[in-house]
Amino acid sequence: MNICVVSSFEGDVKEFMSMVAEFDEEFKEAASDFEFGVVNTDKVGFSKIITIANITNEERFQEIMSSPRMIEWDKAHNNTDVIYSIEKIS
Repeated sequence: MNICVVSSFEGDVKEFMSMVAEFDEEFKEAASDFEFGVVNTDKVGFSKIITIANITNEERFQEIMSSPRMIEWDKAHNNTDVIYSIEKIS
């Protein structure tokens, strides 16, 4: 299943990428591939990241996203994730 996650949070991109690095091995258990794109918000202290991922283990992905460490990061950065299911066109 291919997904797009739009993460909007208080903080900078480096903080987000540092958090992703902490979960790197766990994400590899749930996805065969993932890429990140940075959205220019023009707002100091507010960032938005778009993640595209091919989820191969939905249960494991759900465990990661609802883990205490992830929830703690989300709360600390007032993060909201909007998740979309996507399909490749040819």
